[in-house]
Amino acid sequence: MLLRWMDATGRSTVSFFRYGFFLAAFLYLSINAVWLGRHLGHRDFRRESLLQIYFTGVQAMGPVILVALGVGVLAIAQGVEGVGALSGADRLGRLVTVVLLRELAPLLTGIVVIVRSVTAVSAELGLMRISREVETLEAMGIPPMRNLIAPRLLGGVVASFGLSVLFAASALVGGFVVSRLLVSLPANLFFGSVLSATSRSDVLAFGIKTIVGGLGMFLIACFHGMDVERSPSQVPVAISRAALHSLVFLLVLHGAVDTWDLITTTSHRIPGGLL
Repeated sequence: MLLRWMDATGRSTVSFFRYGFFLAAFLYLSINAVWLGRHLGHRDFRRESLLQIYFTGVQAMGPVILVALGVGVLAIAQGVEGVGALSGADRLGRLVTVVLLRELAPLLTGIVVIVRSVTAVSAELGLMRISREVETLEAMGIPPMRNLIAPRLLGGVVASFGLSVLFAASALVGGFVVSRLLVSLPANLFFGSVLSATSRSDVLAFGIKTIVGGLGMFLIACFHGMDVERSPSQVPVAISRAALHSLVFLLVLHGAVDTWDLITTTSHRIPGGLL
């Protein structure tokens, strides 16, 4: 029993690091393809990147705004009930910063991106592999890593970041409306408390979660899409793996960023407290 457990644990560990190595190599090959093909011009690269931004970002603006407004209303309604009216403006501002801007905006936006775009990218590339469109591009001298993968990575990162900012702004608007209705909180007091409660670590955490998260999700999507070989039955498997692994990556990234920030914040506060 112990040997079987050790064997299973060892295989899982090796598979995990092997998977991470393949993703890192996949990212390197896409960046290297862009650099080596810089003499080919950037018109097609820009066009594919803009198309990915449109499909991932522009087309998802409506759902993101609706979700953000609902989340902002619910979060601020519960926050106002907990901290009170004007006397709790500072605590309310910190609540908005931590819950909405730092945590929910990148997380829920990432989930929307996974549902809409990660699955679509993996399916699109998988079908291109089955129909041998990728081989056709290679035969024509067009690098697939440069014309298929790199634009989707760049466009996905830009779109994910933009959607997260849109989510945060929409959630703030929804939160302000409900705070105005419940406790007649002035706009300058509400937004001033949010700005004063936002630190550089909050902005840095938001940037890491959105940029690294977007890059990781689309890297996983492209990898599993290109991993499809000849059978059409592999496409649904690639889609489910891309979605699941992207969600796990997103949750692990958020946990790692929050843990690191907690450790660094605590280490900075302890010496000051002792002094």
